Amino acid sequence: MQISVRSLRTVRRDSVCVPCAHRTKHALCGLNGGIQMRPFLPPRPKSVIQMNNSSFAISTLDMGISDEEWERLQKALDWPGPDQQITQLDLSTSPVHSTFSIVELKKSYKVGDNISVIITARDHNKNLKTYGGDFFKAKLFNSKLKASVYGEVVDHRNGTYSVLLLLPWEGQAQVFVRLEHSSEVVQILKKYRESSFPRSHYNGHFEGPGSKNTQVSEVVECNLKWGAKGSLRKGKCCCEYKDIKTGTEWQCERPKKLSCDKLVGHSMGGFESPLNHFENHLFSK
Repeated sequence: MQISVRSLRTVRRDSVCVPCAHRTKHALCGLNGGIQMRPFLPPRPKSVIQMNNSSFAISTLDMGISDEEWERLQKALDWPGPDQQITQLDLSTSPVHSTFSIVELKKSYKVGDNISVIITARDHNKNLKTYGGDFFKAKLFNSKLKASVYGEVVDHRNGTYSVLLLLPWEGQAQVFVRLEHSSEVVQILKKYRESSFPRSHYNGHFEGPGSKNTQVSEVVECNLKWGAKGSLRKGKCCCEYKDIKTGTEWQCERPKKLSCDKLVGHSMGGFESPLNHFENHLFSK
């Protein structure tokens, strides 16, 4: 999902920086004036972590992680989402109506300079988004040189994002911003990542003697047993198996003609999508 591409002027080592246009600076000031930042205060790690009630303990110093590094990692892992449930497709982030601008654009830059980019997310009704969580990628590239560099996208949790891009080569450069997933789609991915929904299944192959000296073969659906409830139906529907070495538990639908001890092997089955009709449409937006 591409937003747009904007060209920059030639980048030279001996170039002279030119002040930005007055209107560009004012546009940025107006944007910054409207930002309401919500501070994120992640919890700090405990000084000592006890392992299995034994005398062995690992401290944060042993792991080489300071309080500041821990907070940075927590901020990087934290992913904001919609402040309310989205029930309309048009309220999701639009790659067509979302825009980006280069802050204080100059006529030329020096190698080693940084370019600051502001991304403004809008929905399909062209309205500004009021929360973050969109998965944007931003890079600087030169097709002729086959060179590119990605920048870190900072989510301000209010529908705006900032990117700092390094200029590492001499010559032309272009800024490219892409919306990989809207914040609404990210929340769907997160929901199913944390769920026990079986995304794929295996085929269990059963073989055994039948009537009149015949050999019976059956193929049923099998999967890993996730949690206490399991992946498949409970009750007498299923055969359960446990790997002695790993403790992993498997479930297979009970064969119609053969007993559970006639399992001889398994093979890859199919993939299943947990998405409902509305979620499928969100992915295609």
